[in-house]
Amino acid sequence: MPPAKKSHSPLTRETILGAAIGLFQERGFSGLGMRQIADCLQIKAPSLYHHFTSKEDLARQALQLYREDQAARLSAIAATGPASEQLRLYAELFAGMLDDGSRPCLYLMLVREPSFQEQACIDELRLFVKQNVDWLEAVLRNGKDALRLPSGIPERDLAETIFASFEGIMAVSLMHSAPAAAFRERANTVLKLVTNPAP
Repeated sequence: MPPAKKSHSPLTRETILGAAIGLFQERGFSGLGMRQIADCLQIKAPSLYHHFTSKEDLARQALQLYREDQAARLSAIAATGPASEQLRLYAELFAGMLDDGSRPCLYLMLVREPSFQEQACIDELRLFVKQNVDWLEAVLRNGKDALRLPSGIPERDLAETIFASFEGIMAVSLMHSAPAAAFRERANTVLKLVTNPAP
């Protein structure tokens, strides 16, 4: 006799992480328990512990997957046109999340959580920031012939300013009736302030 409840294939680690990313973006870290994640996946909470030792472990791995996915997107953007277009497409990564159910960046949701304080989790958040700032710095440095950057400000500082501005603009835009449109308008202003196409 076949075992009961074999009608659907078992959930993979990647499937669980994908669902967890969306839930963490929606509810944050402290507002979400393993049971709620399991309920969303229609499994028993103990089944999650087959893949993850704790909620912190799940959140850390979710952020790692989120960062790796973003790294692939940044790599694809780097293969496009001039620096100004790459920066526009970078802004679209943020706007796209707001287009998709007003979901904020996972980094934004987790960095503000006082309970998200395990060192491995903090390290993963720092890696996410470094990945963004490193990428932006490379775009600014490689495109400085086509962009008029403010004089006397290192590309690294400008990159940090763009990243921090976009994360903050995302938070502010969530309160707007049309979050993605509000983000695009404000992000465009930041890019105009930080970089101006050379004539």
